[in-house]
Amino acid sequence: MRSLPLLLVGLIALVPAWAEASLSVVATTEHYAAIARVIGGDRISVAYLAKGSQDPHAILPRRSFSVPLNRADLLVVNGQGLETAWLATALTECTNNRVQEGKPGYLDASTGATLIPYDPAELKAALLVRTLVALQSLVIPKSPEVAAANNHHYWLDPENGIAIAKAILDRLSLLDPSNATLFQANHDRFAAKLREKLVEWDSQMKPFEGTEIVSYHRSWTYLARRHGLRIVAYVEPSEPLILSVTNVSNPPDRDEKAALIAKMTQSRVKLIVAEAYQDPALLQEIARATGASVLTLPSSVSQTDGVDDYFALFDQLYRKLSQALGAARAPR
Repeated sequence: MRSLPLLLVGLIALVPAWAEASLSVVATTEHYAAIARVIGGDRISVAYLAKGSQDPHAILPRRSFSVPLNRADLLVVNGQGLETAWLATALTECTNNRVQEGKPGYLDASTGATLIPYDPAELKAALLVRTLVALQSLVIPKSPEVAAANNHHYWLDPENGIAIAKAILDRLSLLDPSNATLFQANHDRFAAKLREKLVEWDSQMKPFEGTEIVSYHRSWTYLARRHGLRIVAYVEPSEPLILSVTNVSNPPDRDEKAALIAKMTQSRVKLIVAEAYQDPALLQEIARATGASVLTLPSSVSQTDGVDDYFALFDQLYRKLSQALGAARAPR
């Protein structure tokens, strides 16, 4: 009986060590946090820097970001230039070397994803800047200051979710091999369900192949390619080659807006697809001039908007999109 108190003391002493054994994961966006949460289960804690309801290009780096970043064992980023305007500042103010680029605790989620290159004509930059970027890319192929030449909205093809989940699985298993079997089982369940949902979502969108739409930003390029939708124009005339806090908003000027309206009128496009954080007044102006409807779609998991996980995101997205496409194709 005397040994019982000693045993209890020993077990109590182990509790803090066990509680701290879980990995701390920080994602730049809420959708990556949602996937990481599924793969890691109760063996990881997860935080995110940008809410799903925010524009991920234009996050203001806050000193409060240093709190989760300094605790993190793993930072999951979108990469491909999406966070260029703000993440470098957040990491500079962070003292945690584990999550700096190039370290095992830094994961670019685009690893393994199928990416769509930008058409050079879509990129906005002076000739001198283009030349400097091209020269720099020969010396520093992955400079964090330079937006990559690939469209960075790759997570909006849900099939890329399989590659994203695999990248997270591999990195969690590297950082915590003792839980690799659990991570693998969680991943396999997620991937199996996602493959089933892909069949369902593809079937839902099949009737709309070839439908012409306009997109505010180049957010829906991956989704359009997957389902055979034709994006005939963009409200934003081009994509900045180098993102900064001063150019994430890229509205058309008067002539560009007039050209867009003329093109939509000629093509009889009846649907503009946008995200909640984009300029509603500009969208409504274009809609009135063309007789088109504006569809605001969720582009991320967002607990603020009641979209709590990766599957709920696409369920809601496809429900809204298929309804709007059906209405746009109906005779008026």
